[in-house]
Amino acid sequence: MTIKPELPAYIRALVRGDNEAHDRIQAQLDSEGWDGFPRFLASLCFLAVDRRFGDDATSADVIKFVADLRAGLADGGPEINAEDAEALIRANIDPEADYDIAPSMIGKIQAAVVYKVLTDEHITDEDLDAVLIEAAQLATRS
Repeated sequence: MTIKPELPAYIRALVRGDNEAHDRIQAQLDSEGWDGFPRFLASLCFLAVDRRFGDDATSADVIKFVADLRAGLADGGPEINAEDAEALIRANIDPEADYDIAPSMIGKIQAAVVYKVLTDEHITDEDLDAVLIEAAQLATRS
């Protein structure tokens, strides 16, 4: 599967707060299709969680992150279930961890986690591009 270049560009515009580019790319994807976006977003979320937590995150670290995430979404963001978000993050940290989350909630959590990690970190343009490229490469693996 190939990841179309508009998908990383969409996330880049979102993270950078470039509303004009975001709206333009979203309209293009709405008309052409979002093929590959779930895989790309899942790959990007995996990388974002790894950047934020590494291998030694505690449950308290995850709980605090999710609490901050949800607080940041309180003014008009999507409703995120705390237990689901914590379970999904733990599953990204520990592949042995299991979760049972509705697919629609998974996408909301992944998008919110990616946005929070990449904006909280004040990531440079070069680092952002590198993460987006790595996520696209990861998403194309079978």
